[in-house]
Parts: sequence; C-alpha cells; structure tokens
Amino acid sequence: MSSRDLAQPSWRDELDSFSRKHAGWRVSLRTTDPGGEETFAARDVPLIGVARTAPDTKDIEVALGDRREHVAHIVADATAVRVELTAEGADRALVIDSADGTRTTLQFTSPMRSEEVDGVPDLSSER
Repeated sequence: MSSRDLAQPSWRDELDSFSRKHAGWRVSLRTTDPGGEETFAARDVPLIGVARTAPDTKDIEVALGDRREHVAHIVADATAVRVELTAEGADRALVIDSADGTRTTLQFTSPMRSEEVDGVPDLSSER
C-alpha cells in the first residue's frame, strides 16, 4: 500500500482540498494509542471535513455526521499527516500522528477515485 505525506506548511490547503473532494463520503474514525489499543469514535458516517483548528496550532479537527448526529474529534499536536492509497490510486484513509504517539485514522467505507464518483453527494437529504 502506498501513501502520500502532506508537508506541514501545506496542511491547511491540503486538508481543505481533501474535505471538498470527500465531503459526504462514508467513513469510520478510529484512534490507536501508543500501546496498540484501538477505539472507534464513529463508524460508517458522512465526512463533513478535516481542518486545522487555528493557523498557529498543530491541532486538527475531524468533523463527521449528519443532521441527527455530529462528531467532532480533535487531534492534538499533530506531527504527521498522510493519505493512504489503494492499489488503484484512490484515497483509502487519512492518517494523523500525534506527538503523544496516538494515531488517528479516518478510513473510507468504499474507497474510490473521486473522478469515479457519480455526481456530488447531497448532504441536504440526510435527516
């Protein structure tokens, strides 16, 4: 499996682009602590977006959900961000490493290349 590392100076722009490209796609969000224990914060919910919380911080917010349920997950003091790719070159997951050794993985339920998606997801129909 290949991946694409995002350079820290471009996190804001890269995460904005990632969010626009994948808004509404179904994802699962899990964290893995330094000891290897996994915790799922969400499973099979729409992606709202991923962004730095402020220009002068390394904290990153992952927003998920729909009109009924909303999950906001903060990754404190991120040290690395990368996009994992499928063998076909589609985005499979966004992985964020933290200074404390925690890894946050935002994984697509059905990864595909964005140019293969039929139309743009309509979040307004979710109730």
